[in-house]
Amino acid sequence: MEKQEVSVKKNILWNSIGTFVMFFCQWLMMVLVVRLSGYADSGILSLSISCGNVFLIIAAFGVKTYQVSDVKGKYQAGQYYAAKIFSIILTLIIAGIFVLVSSYEGVEKTAIILYALYIMVYSYSDAIYGELQKKWRLDIAGISMCIRHIAALILFCLLIWLTREIRFAILIMLIVSLVVLFVYDLPQTKKRGHISIIPDFAEKKGLLLLKECFPYAVYTFLHTLVLTVPKLAVRGYFDKDTLGIYSAVMAPVTVLQVAATFVINPLSTLLAFHLQDKKIRELTKIMLKCALMLAAFLVGGILISIFLGKWGLKILYGESITSYSYLLVPMVIVSVLTALTILLGNLSIVLRDRLGANLSGGIGLAAVIISSVFLVKGMGMQGANLSLIIGLLVQDLVLILGIIRKIKKEGYQS
Repeated sequence: MEKQEVSVKKNILWNSIGTFVMFFCQWLMMVLVVRLSGYADSGILSLSISCGNVFLIIAAFGVKTYQVSDVKGKYQAGQYYAAKIFSIILTLIIAGIFVLVSSYEGVEKTAIILYALYIMVYSYSDAIYGELQKKWRLDIAGISMCIRHIAALILFCLLIWLTREIRFAILIMLIVSLVVLFVYDLPQTKKRGHISIIPDFAEKKGLLLLKECFPYAVYTFLHTLVLTVPKLAVRGYFDKDTLGIYSAVMAPVTVLQVAATFVINPLSTLLAFHLQDKKIRELTKIMLKCALMLAAFLVGGILISIFLGKWGLKILYGESITSYSYLLVPMVIVSVLTALTILLGNLSIVLRDRLGANLSGGIGLAAVIISSVFLVKGMGMQGANLSLIIGLLVQDLVLILGIIRKIKKEGYQS
């Protein structure tokens, strides 16, 4: 195992801090945009983020979990950076085509492109974070996430307050992200992480890496579509104000999902080491602890939603949105199921179970598309929640079956 300059617990702590700040800032941005500019701009921001999440997954190309579990060093840091550059170029071409053929309004199209550029800069930094994770230096990554997202939040709010123009606000986020990449991420990774920061295009290994990771890219893309389709259905059947309300109610609930991923995401490297050593009993212990954590989050989230949900929405947004508090309990279930899917998906990728991962994404997507057609149209925002629950349950079931099949096939012993 790689020598740890920072302990596993401290890596989880720093990752937790950075991830918490990142998602808290995104959540607070969704809350404040309602206060500063109204539900219409909230809907535009939500649409941009939803599309941006899909673009982020395309740019990720399934490489991150593969990267942090590449404990044998099959590919070097520079080759991961080269692969990231190729995938970012591909993603921006796809984003441009998507915007051109879409029927969104001009302001929505511009916002989507600006947010796509912003998220691509973060995506490149995430490739650097992957190398830092393998060196057990997530303290550097955690500080980077804090600087990037706090600065972006402050300047976003300032610009939208001064200009009432969502596009200028997203543009300033892009500028902040570029500054953090060149002023902090690259210099600190080289100086303190002792990691190369130069992309390596030699022998086209970056392209070979993308080819190898393509099945995982398909999986992560399909999973993101599972989460995105119901929101797009809400926007398609209704209007951006309705999507803004749905996203505003969902925002505080995603805290549960974020809290779970604090622990889940840094564990991929540890799971890979246990698999390499064929320590299935240790791997199972980690998975059971995560499952118990998710069960606690589910029960706690439901109780909070029932007894404090309406009061919390009133504090955050005002009296007008409290009539939508009925959405909270299903949203809690969606958030916990999403975290479970991330956990199972990471394990599937660590196991290199391409077939199981892609089957789960494809079947889950089919389930969410079919259910969205009927449920969102007939039940509105609650229909979107039910569609998500159906799609995620189907995906999780297929993932579990695939993981069991792969472990038996490889002959791992406990």
